[in-house]
Amino acid sequence: MDSKSTKDGFQSSSDFFDTYEYEGVGVIHVKSRAFDIASDLQLKNALFNKINIAGGSSSIRVLLLLSDNSILGEKHNRIFWNNVIESYDGNMHLIREVNALSQYIEMMCSFRKIVVSAVRGSVVETFLGVILSTDFRVISEDTVFSFPCRQFGLPPQGALAFLLPRYIGIAKAKGILLRAEPILASQALALGLVDKVIPNANYESSCLEFAKGLTALPPEVAGLTKRLFECDMKELHTYLELEAKLIGPHKVILPPEDAPL
Repeated sequence: MDSKSTKDGFQSSSDFFDTYEYEGVGVIHVKSRAFDIASDLQLKNALFNKINIAGGSSSIRVLLLLSDNSILGEKHNRIFWNNVIESYDGNMHLIREVNALSQYIEMMCSFRKIVVSAVRGSVVETFLGVILSTDFRVISEDTVFSFPCRQFGLPPQGALAFLLPRYIGIAKAKGILLRAEPILASQALALGLVDKVIPNANYESSCLEFAKGLTALPPEVAGLTKRLFECDMKELHTYLELEAKLIGPHKVILPPEDAPL
């Protein structure tokens, strides 16, 4: 991974992501290979390292995790699972994916600074769970959350069955996960899954302004407030272990190209 980093250790640029600061906001802009975090140890460590640096920075009050259009979507999801199936160590590939997701989600849930996730375009259900582990979520007006896991013979991932009921209740969460119907941006906002829907034009700058608006809260107060929500971390860890057990033994099925997702 070609990367250039500044002396402070946070600001950098690579083919995978760019990181920079903007008026109290630490930005991690993921540009490509989001699914490869699961299997590429170098990429995962690079991302986690930047998150940890942001957590220890005195100048960063809010962390903004910004992803490019549809890099979390169905096309890249299919490519990832195709690679799992074709890999000689496909089961290990799957285990790494599950472990990386679990580590990221637990990191977000225990992160002491405010975290904003910003996604756009096509987003599969695994990353819906991932962004629900952060404090605030903003999406583009053309965002669509889809649920292709059943087409691959898998249950939902990304702690979605754990986190989703905490936002909308268990009955609605079950309905969404069992029906597996796409959720449009307007529907996600109405359900309370996201905090703001942003127009496609000037998307990144609008996300920055949203995150900047959260920097007024002193970091110490933000950290103490977030600690009050950590009482169910053991329950989350237990859930993630169960998710790994349920997914691990499964043989991934690659659906036809034209299969409805």
